[in-house]
Parts: sequence; structure tokens; C-alpha cells
Amino acid sequence: MLSPGLLASLKRSRLVVRRAHATTGIGERRSRRKGSGMEFVDYRKYQPGDDVRHLDPHLYLRTGGHYVREHALEQQLPVSIIVDGSASMKFGTPSKFDFSCGLAAALAFAGLAGGDVVEVGVHASGRLSWSPRIRGVRRLPVLFDWLATQCPGGCGFAKVLGKALPRLAYRGLAIVISDWWVDDPDADLQVLAPLRQEVFAVHVVSAEELDPARLGIGETCLVDSETAHEIELMVDRDVLDRYRRAFVSWQDRLQARIASGLGRYLLVRSDANLERLLIHDWRQLGLIA
Repeated sequence: MLSPGLLASLKRSRLVVRRAHATTGIGERRSRRKGSGMEFVDYRKYQPGDDVRHLDPHLYLRTGGHYVREHALEQQLPVSIIVDGSASMKFGTPSKFDFSCGLAAALAFAGLAGGDVVEVGVHASGRLSWSPRIRGVRRLPVLFDWLATQCPGGCGFAKVLGKALPRLAYRGLAIVISDWWVDDPDADLQVLAPLRQEVFAVHVVSAEELDPARLGIGETCLVDSETAHEIELMVDRDVLDRYRRAFVSWQDRLQARIASGLGRYLLVRSDANLERLLIHDWRQLGLIA
């Protein structure tokens, strides 16, 4: 699913977060919790039930009080990667869905390489299916095999995403990969408002969506892949110009809605080179270190 060169480049990488917290297991990120780690951070007064092995005898001799040494606790960041498998994701060369699965696999590898715990969800036919929760890069083939069995189809991604929110209650990182063809960004993306995670919203577009002139001009019939609604029209330069303006306006609304408290918005072409995207572009953006 991923080239050996890309895997080698990501082997020493990690996902960079701004406000997500490491909350599970034993990992490589400093947690807000304190425990029996290696790095001393502070003292606090002894409370019944504390491990007496953490009492500091030197401080007792100086002050006569019982104090416990607290250390930084290193934990894993929970990373949830959700791929939109609606019927609209079948289009593009390569298809938006195939590209998104490759991107999800690469980001999962970066998360695992950084010592985090990763799971991937794929939406299709009105439901969200989840991979096993993975720890350690050695288990990556399990995720690759699972992704290879997923097929796009159906509609209703925004609604299904809303139902998935209870599963994403902890304060980790949620990476949502979609073409975001929702009817109303302001209303449909309201489902993300209760999400307590940090969000990377990856907007995958095909080359034809950015430049429909690639498909030619003349009489045509447009069919909505998710609703089967048909529109017959004459495609000419004026129609193409109006489409481009409408697409930019819709994209601006989408970006503004996501950026207003939900997370980071990232536009990606489905024919982008994954290695350049992750190793060069997203490193510069501070998403991967």
C-alpha cells in the first residue's frame, strides 16, 4: 500500500499536535498526568493511599512533613483516522477513495512510529466500520489488510460522523479525510462542534473538480453519484467560469467553518505525490516532525 521509500522516510516521524493530549497506555509523549516516570517535576503533600516508596526522606528531614515526589508520565496519543467512503469518493484518477486510504495508511504509520495508538474508521453504505486499535509499527500489516477490504458506496457521511462522536470522546487527535461534499457546511459540520479532540480536516479533491474543463465541453448530463439526481446542461466557458467561482466560494465556507474552533483545514489533490506531501509539504506546515 505504501512504497518502501515512503515508509523509510516516515520511520522516524511523529504527528505534531497543538492541543491534543496523550491519555492512554505507556508511550513517548508527556501526559498531563503525573506518575512514576523518570523525570522529576514536583512535590506534593502525602495523602492516604499514596505509594510510600515515593516519599522523599530528605525533605522530611528538612521540614518534618511527608511529601511525595511526582514525575512526568509518558503516555500514548490516541489517533483516530476517519476516511469518507461515500459514492462521490469513487471519482478521480486515482480515485479519491484510493488516495485517501493510502494517506490514512501513511498517517497511521507516522502515528505508530511516534509511539501512539491508532485506529482507522471507513464510512460506506451508511455506516462507519473500525479497524482494530493498533500499537507498534510491527502490527501495521493488520491495518493494511483491513483497509484493502474496504469499498466505497452510499451517502450520509456527515450524519454518520456525528454518530461516531461518542467513540471519540477522549482528547486525542482526529484526522478526517473526505471530499466534504456536504449540502451545507455550516449546518452539516455542526456535528463536529461537540468533538473534544484536535481535528485535522483533510479535503481531498480530484483534478477534474478543480478544473472541470478536463472533461470537455458541450451537451452533458450530470448525475449525482449519491442521490442519482440528474441535470442536463450545455457546458461552455461561461458555465465553467461560474462553476469555478462557486467551488471557491463553497471551499471558503468549508474552510471557515472548520477553522472556527473545529481544527485545521488541509486541501489535497487526489493525484498528489504522497511522499512529497508528507515529507515536504506537511513538514513545513508543522503537521509532521
